[in-house]
Amino acid sequence: MPTPPAPLSMAERSRRWDLARDIMQAEGLRALVVYGDREAAAPAGFSPDCYFSNDRPGSIVVFIGDEAPRVYTFASLMIADHIQAALRGDQQWIAPEQLYVGKTGRDVGAWLAERGLDGSRIGIIGLEPYPPFYFDGAVPARTLQGMAQALPKAEFVPVYKAFFRRASVKSEEELGLVRYAAAIGEAMSETLRATARPGVSEAELVAAVTATCFAMGGYTAEVLLGTGPEYVGWGPPAWQYRSQAPRILREGDIVLSEIFALYGLMETQHQAAVAVGDVHPDILRAADVARASYEAGVAALRAGNTFGDLVDAMEAPLLASGGWHVHPLVHSINPYGPVGFGTAPGIESLPEAARYPQLRPLPTVGRELPLQPGMCFAFEPNCGFGRHLANIGGTVIVGEQAGIALNENSTRLMRADG
Repeated sequence: MPTPPAPLSMAERSRRWDLARDIMQAEGLRALVVYGDREAAAPAGFSPDCYFSNDRPGSIVVFIGDEAPRVYTFASLMIADHIQAALRGDQQWIAPEQLYVGKTGRDVGAWLAERGLDGSRIGIIGLEPYPPFYFDGAVPARTLQGMAQALPKAEFVPVYKAFFRRASVKSEEELGLVRYAAAIGEAMSETLRATARPGVSEAELVAAVTATCFAMGGYTAEVLLGTGPEYVGWGPPAWQYRSQAPRILREGDIVLSEIFALYGLMETQHQAAVAVGDVHPDILRAADVARASYEAGVAALRAGNTFGDLVDAMEAPLLASGGWHVHPLVHSINPYGPVGFGTAPGIESLPEAARYPQLRPLPTVGRELPLQPGMCFAFEPNCGFGRHLANIGGTVIVGEQAGIALNENSTRLMRADG
């Protein structure tokens, strides 16, 4: 089993806090407000607060000038955890004097007003669209209203893009976390393959995969999973949100999954697909197209290219095949940002889709982004012929000459034992 990397250092803290101050200087800001979503959501749907606090998700981090940031947390529970961490001897980035209970726009706005910042430009990370979770932004309306009422003359400036450009290029310490997360995901993918066989339920698959993650000290909140002799959906298994029994695997099934492995809040994604016995020939054909797309993407994920170049390279095999796709071909992780759907047909190409009154293909976002070494991307090429779908992929880091693949088994169609 691989050895977990060391905790992030105080030098990494200084690097990240300097990044925040660089954003403030470049954007002409007097303050920077970093919103963090609640925990217990994988582990948080939007968590740039943790990037600066290296602590429990669900806070608002506020920078003013060169001062140490103030952290507004949601409840005194985090204070208790902070005290316990100090008693245990954990390395902490935030001192007690920086930590306040009161995660509201009213509390944050009152402090900024007290510091004489009404009438200033104040940057906010959390206002812009953040697909696939928050198309209207992550900051709640009441949080923004509370700050606006306390600072009626202030100009609130969305700065997530400025944050992404800087934070997406990972340090060596961060890449160590990403590599370990990828090792966890690799083991989870192998567990999926080894567990899949006729007579096993989808629930047993999910239980085995998540147990592998936690046993290695990782974190995952869900596994996207679908099974059957044909499959066109994408998302968590239906029995997790609808009152029905988990499906039992049969000979000839395809198991399609998206596995999320996190370590130190660095995420990797693994598109593990397993053939249980002899599957439909169109599934094999679709898997070959997905593999060609993956290989084209690895070759294109290099410094000097743009995200648009990457999407075009990955889409070419799909377009040539005449297939369709159900989810993105590629998107950034750590943090999320650019998403590449390309122009190939989507689910609307199926005859069953004609009954749905409003289907909107999602556009590619961020084509102009220059690729820089150290950026992380989730490759998830997928292809469907009729109602037979295959997807493969994993996590790849931008390299100088080509992408650096962090895993292997989920990048090809795997075969169940026997």
